[in-house]
Amino acid sequence: MGDKLALIGVGKMGRALLTRMLAANHQVKAYDIADEPMATARAMGAATATCSAEAARDAAFVHVLVHDDQEVLDATLGPGGVLEGAGAGATVLLHSTILPETTARVAEAAELMGVDVADAPITSVPRRLEAGGGTFLVGGADDIVAKIRPHLESVGKAVYHFGPLGSGNVAKIAKNLTNAVERVMFAEAVEIVQAAGLDAVQFLDMARDVTTGATIEHWDKVILVADGHAGPQRARGMFSKDIQHAARLAAEYGLEAPVTRGAAAAAAKWIKTWAEEADQR
Repeated sequence: MGDKLALIGVGKMGRALLTRMLAANHQVKAYDIADEPMATARAMGAATATCSAEAARDAAFVHVLVHDDQEVLDATLGPGGVLEGAGAGATVLLHSTILPETTARVAEAAELMGVDVADAPITSVPRRLEAGGGTFLVGGADDIVAKIRPHLESVGKAVYHFGPLGSGNVAKIAKNLTNAVERVMFAEAVEIVQAAGLDAVQFLDMARDVTTGATIEHWDKVILVADGHAGPQRARGMFSKDIQHAARLAAEYGLEAPVTRGAAAAAAKWIKTWAEEADQR
């Protein structure tokens, strides 16, 4: 039999995580503020509790997977919250995409009770997490991470320990930033081609057909990381001309296109930086 676990939050991601927990033969007691998710948890084979504190009682690991910072604080520090029930030696794992300061508030209160805390946001979507493809971005002390790593690996694919408490939060927020900006960027690109009278679907089909894979798959060819700094690899033609053309078209068509304009400004900054570096050689 596996570990005794508590799961706070049985939404889409929570249900997927619960599936992995049960598949690994862990004993799970779940809690959600809504009735339907609680019924779903019971139907899946988990026990349920009347509050977060009851779920956390006797659990070795308490998984908190709720929507936002305030819900995390309510679920852990509020009346009937996790810290009212978790015993000394338990570990609270905060999986939500939240600010490091929120994690720090929970950890500060938990430390007084002998309860460990680690931030462990999950990079996945429900179907991939349910299939075992969840990756945990972890922040916490080395000894705490050494304790939780085997457990997290029992329900997911990989564990990345980025550093002290809050590091996982920063990594997840930055990762989601790249996803969000890419979506906005494509939307703005489509606005430009539509304003010029082009067919949006044809353009998107073309972009999909000619892509050589996500940029991150070959990040070492496009991002330079050195001496504690990061920046784009030199791409003078794209930065000095192509992106500037895109910003000019957006302006001519009367589009706001804030990401396009911001990218053009950032590209101009890098062109200037590269020129200054060349002059210093």
